[in-house]
Amino acid sequence: MSEFDNLKKKIELTKNKSKVNLSKNNNNTVGLTLRISTELVAAVFVATFIGYYLDKWLGTKPIFIIILFIVGVAAGIFNVVRSAKMINKG
Repeated sequence: MSEFDNLKKKIELTKNKSKVNLSKNNNNTVGLTLRISTELVAAVFVATFIGYYLDKWLGTKPIFIIILFIVGVAAGIFNVVRSAKMINKG
């Protein structure tokens, strides 16, 4: 009987550990999602900000804003893809 009791305790411990790991994965997923979205928004914002001040300095109103907005979107997407590849590697 003692062996069965030990087996039951081990099974319960394993179940509890798996529940803890699932909750950690959910928190980790939220963190990764926030990080990736922040990288995308930051790249677009910084590039557009630089474009605005270049246009203001050079007196060419919409040209650099548009160009650097597109560059910021491309850089943001590149960062998201790179982060996703790193996540998939483990």
